[in-house]
Amino acid sequence: MDDDIQARLLALAARDPLAPVIRAPGREPMTRGALAAQIAEVRGRFGRWRIARGDVVLAPVFDRPLAMGFYASIPASATLGLVSAGSGVDACGSLIDRARAKAVIVPAGIDHPMAVAARDRGVARIAASADPNIAGLCTFDLADPGGTLDGTAPRHPPGWAYLCVTSGTTDRPKLVPYGHRQLLAVADATGECLRIVPDDVSGVATPLNLANGQRTALALPILHGASALALPEADTDALWRAIVDEKVSYVSASFAMLRALLERAEAGERIRSQRLRFLRIASGSLDPPVIEALERVFGVPAICGLATTETGVVTHQPLPPARRSTGSVGWPLLAQVRVVDADGRATAPGEVGEIQVRGPQVFDRYLDDDELQRRSRVDGWFRLGDLARLDASGEIFLVGRLKEVINRGGDKIAPLEIDAALRAIAGVADAAAFAIPPPTLGEEVAAAVVLAPSAAVSADEIAAAARSRLGASRAPRRVWIVDALPRNEAGKLVRRELAALVGATAVIGRTSADPGVRGAVLTPIEALLAGLWANALGTPVTDAHAPFSRLGGDAVRAQEIATSIRAVLGVDIDAAALAEGDLTLAQMARRFDGRTG
Repeated sequence: MDDDIQARLLALAARDPLAPVIRAPGREPMTRGALAAQIAEVRGRFGRWRIARGDVVLAPVFDRPLAMGFYASIPASATLGLVSAGSGVDACGSLIDRARAKAVIVPAGIDHPMAVAARDRGVARIAASADPNIAGLCTFDLADPGGTLDGTAPRHPPGWAYLCVTSGTTDRPKLVPYGHRQLLAVADATGECLRIVPDDVSGVATPLNLANGQRTALALPILHGASALALPEADTDALWRAIVDEKVSYVSASFAMLRALLERAEAGERIRSQRLRFLRIASGSLDPPVIEALERVFGVPAICGLATTETGVVTHQPLPPARRSTGSVGWPLLAQVRVVDADGRATAPGEVGEIQVRGPQVFDRYLDDDELQRRSRVDGWFRLGDLARLDASGEIFLVGRLKEVINRGGDKIAPLEIDAALRAIAGVADAAAFAIPPPTLGEEVAAAVVLAPSAAVSADEIAAAARSRLGASRAPRRVWIVDALPRNEAGKLVRRELAALVGATAVIGRTSADPGVRGAVLTPIEALLAGLWANALGTPVTDAHAPFSRLGGDAVRAQEIATSIRAVLGVDIDAAALAEGDLTLAQMARRFDGRTG
């Protein structure tokens, strides 16, 4: 069958049965012939247990090479859902219920939370025992049939190979079925773009329960006659050693892990692996200076693309010598891609709009969320939820997430631009912008910043530097210094948690708890100006030394204040200078030079 994953793997095994397919440190590699035998074993045993295609089987990633073996073999007879090894009983139970799982696979002899949740629900449990000598090879035994192996018809379409659980950066995790046909289409297009050949070895250190770990890191090589090396999850040292020891030819890892890999290199050190061909940036973006540093240290291109759990890889940068622009996500591979404005009209080159996709790699539907399914489609196009712009050649540049756009007085601000500007400030190791409610506007820009080791820069200094880079209208009005930014297991920023992290759920403005607040009584002119400021800002102004921007001021409010001062005091002020945000009430009062009160 042309659209069957296991048929592709069996054809490759017939061509070269001794070729390795799954590798792991300290174990012999699983050969393609051994994988073919395991596929036959799965078909035989699952058939006897009355588990068929369309039945969901959930398996925690309790052994990474074994999970890779599951991924390659179990879709021959069921829809496989790999689950985080750290999932507790409640999380496992929720997934069993939502997926209407027919069975679960658990480690033999261990009362794993998945086993407990299945037992509580009367769901069949299959015990898996890893071969200690061969990576990915195992034996299956029926530990408990429960009440689910009753011969009832499969509950889902037989073409669904995998059930993916999203990493959940916005709401509850989504359940995304992904089919044999979709995966093969994506793998073929991506394999051609990245020139995957049988000699390639992918270094897999990403979570195998997430789409990046499963697809570009694992499925891509094994579906092209190449192999994948199972490394400990998120282990930078292990990945570093695999590169230095010439064990891998490419790495597809999260931007956070690649940044950690760069930090792992000693100052000025350059790695010249004869085998490494490229680094692929996944699950987020890296700033151009970091990409350039990666390429300088490792001597290979650091490329990126746009992919989602629902669509697989949509766009990708090509390998040299083809042209690519730093900061882009490349050109469409297989999908049709369009960027549209709020009215659904195609944007002109350079204009920002919502990116939408259609094509053979797009998933069928969400498993248990009809409302989300409805919102995610428009006229046959899937809405990625990203904002992007196209250049004249069709190269795509991401701007941010649609849900994360900050609406500051009608000005729609994408946080990614602010994140990059903040990270470029000396002393800043990581940063993220987010929205908080101000006194007057719909939303206000704020930021959380992680300082580099030994950095002595203050939050006010960072805010001032950001205004210099971005201008007062787009720079954060408030900056908090934090120990770390909230990220999920894929390394993606969970921006929605930032306001709660810093306690910014109320309006901005200085309080008695803020450092540097003066308690002095306002002078007469300060009190008069405070009333005019308050009328424009919509909030009391009691601190003469609070910068205008800290009180929620912007260009519109600055002009209102200038008009009021002209009407009340007969004095003209520079509204543009006030809008820059640094001016305080006390400074403005001193500029009147005694001409009033």
